[in-house]
Parts: sequence; structure tokens; C-alpha cells
Amino acid sequence: MRGRVLVVDDQLRARRVLVNELEDAGFEVSEARDGVEAWKEFRRRDPDVVITDMVMPRSDGLELLGRIRACSEVPVILFTAFGTAQTATSALKGGAEDFVCSPDVEIDELVALVADAAGDSRPVTQHPGFSRRLVGSSRTLERLRERLACLAPLRTPVLLAGESGTGRSTAATALHEVGSSAGGVIAELSPSSPFLDPRSPEPSVVFLDGIERFGDEARRHWAEQIAAAERDGFRTGPRILASATGAIADLGHDEAFASGVGRILLRFAIELPPLREISDDIPAIAEDLMQRIGAAVGRSIRLSPAAVRYLREQRWPGNGRQLERVLERAISFSRGRQVRRDVVAEVLTDLEETLDGIRARERVRERNELLRLLQDTGGNVTRCAEELGRSRAAVYRLIEKHGIPLRRTPR
Repeated sequence: MRGRVLVVDDQLRARRVLVNELEDAGFEVSEARDGVEAWKEFRRRDPDVVITDMVMPRSDGLELLGRIRACSEVPVILFTAFGTAQTATSALKGGAEDFVCSPDVEIDELVALVADAAGDSRPVTQHPGFSRRLVGSSRTLERLRERLACLAPLRTPVLLAGESGTGRSTAATALHEVGSSAGGVIAELSPSSPFLDPRSPEPSVVFLDGIERFGDEARRHWAEQIAAAERDGFRTGPRILASATGAIADLGHDEAFASGVGRILLRFAIELPPLREISDDIPAIAEDLMQRIGAAVGRSIRLSPAAVRYLREQRWPGNGRQLERVLERAISFSRGRQVRRDVVAEVLTDLEETLDGIRARERVRERNELLRLLQDTGGNVTRCAEELGRSRAAVYRLIEKHGIPLRRTPR
């Protein structure tokens, strides 16, 4: 196999002709009909080359190129039936490998362009800081480290998306430590404390942890800060990193987020994979955690082979954070030099029961707090959002989630 190619074209017949020719030439080919579908395929397939039409519905070739260039140096070839000097310039300035006016070339020439691009494609040299913090040898993790390495030396903002427990804070720390802000101070902000202390010196990096849960005022503030930084070419001020729970596609479909603070952040977004998608990496991740936890508690201990197999079989809804908690308790409750399978299984069962109880209590606490705020504010959702440090849309979702009838009372 000569490499993986993603073909993007809204014209089915033309797309299928190119796909068939590339497959006959020995490439593994996936396809998409527009930029939205192509972005999903790009993240799922990790192609070695992308060849895309310029003009497509929903999301065009230039927009797709911009999203890819924000996180990868994979060669991108753009083609169009209506090429002009201006569109060619836009494509090449945006980082395209090549720009082709399709009526001027034969299909075999397109295949040759793809072959040349695939031959020139080389993985980005990775900084050891990423390998130490993001352990694993799967193609998914290698690609993640490559994308982080591409973004590290820049001053652009970065959005780290993914499920809870996937290591978004770890990735942010690695970006800071090996990137353009290395050696500087990082200020971590949260929904409960979303603004910098004006009395403190300006940090090198601001990390907005859980940006989707920031209140409306805070999100407007940071949207303005990011937009101002973009107008300045990201040359001055602190670099802004952010994390958000959820998939990039889902965040993009949230109109309030995508048109506000996410307008620029989503262009420089990276999604961290859940453990269930990188199960082959679980042994390496677990071994790394065992060494870190063992050093912290003063024990030299390893997982038994059966325990490793058991860990790989689990779904890990809490991802790396859940795995770390299980291993920490398993180390504490083990004797000898190995953590056995039965100890891991007992700990996981205990924690699952505890987590269920915690979730149930959290639901009750959340509902009671929301009821109290609605009562105190006379049903004013804006004031509730300010008190909770969330957006109005998020408060409306909570009201619907807990089945609370919303009634405004005069105050």
C-alpha cells in the first residue's frame, strides 16, 4: 500500500473516477462530498494526502485547508474547474501543496501529483516532552503528538477538545512547556474564576479550562481578547489555550459557542481520543501511571500480565482519570511486587459503585441549587447563569434536564 488518500468532491461521478484511479495505483482511499464530511474523515482516517475540490456546499476546500493546516502538515492538493490567479494565490498562501485547474489536467496527472505528495510526506519530528506526557505507540497517538508539535512553536490559540479525563490539561501543559511560551508563567482559569487578577503580572499563557462552561460575560471577554490577538497577528499578549468537553463537531454545531468564543478557537482545535479508541495503548499508559504513582507513594510494583489484559478489556468511561484512580487504589491495596487481576477488578467495582452514588448525589445537589437560584432570582435565567458561572443556554439545558417548570415571578 502506497499510502492513505482522502478525496473530497461534491460531484459523485468525478469523485468516483479519481477514487478508482488512485485505488488502481495502490493507494488506500477514503472519500467525502464536502468539507464538513471531509473533516470528520480526516480526523478518523489520518490520511497521508488530501485532494479536494475548491467549491463545495456547506464547507469549501479553503476552509477545509485552514482546519487541516491548524493541526497538521499533511499535503493538501486543491483543484477547481473555475480557477483564477486569486484563488490559486489563496490556496498556496493557505498552505496547499498544489493548486490545479482541473480542465487543464488529465486524471493520470492528478494521480501523479498525489503520488509525489505522498512520497514527500514525512512525520513531524516530535519533542520528547509530548512522548513523556502522552504515552502510546498507536497511529492515533502518534498523530496527536505530531499535531501538537506543529502547533507548539506558534502563538495561535489552541482548543483541546474531548471527553472528560482524556488528558486535555496534560496536553495544554505540554504545549506550554515545549512551545513558544516555554519558561514563562501559565495562568489556569476555570468557570468559577474566569478572569485574570489585574494585580498580577501578565502570564505567558492563559489556559481557559472548561471554556464551554464559562458564563456569558466571561466568554464575550475572551472572544474579544482572542479576536484582538488575531488582528495583531498573535504577536503580543499571552498565548491562549482552552479546553472543552465534547467533540469538535458538536462544539461547532453549538451556534452560541461557534459564533462567539469558538469562532477562532475552532480553527485551531485538536480532539484527544478516549481510551476505548486506543485500547492497544492501555498497557503502555498503565505502566507509565504505575511508575508515577509508585514513585509518589514509595513503592516499586508492576501489573501482572493478567491484570494488564483485564485493563485492556474495560471500556473506561472516565478515560485516563478513571484508570489513574483505579491503579492508585490497586497499588495501595496490593502486597508483593505485582498488582494482581483480582485486586484491579475489586477496585474497579468499588469505584464504579461509588461513582454511581456520586453521580446520583450530584444530580440531586445540582437540581436543588438550580431550584434555589430560580426562586431567589424570580426565575431570571440571566442572573442564574451569572451565579453559576455558565451561559444562559447551559442553564436552559439544566432546567430541561431536571424537568423544572420555569415561572417568572414579579420582584
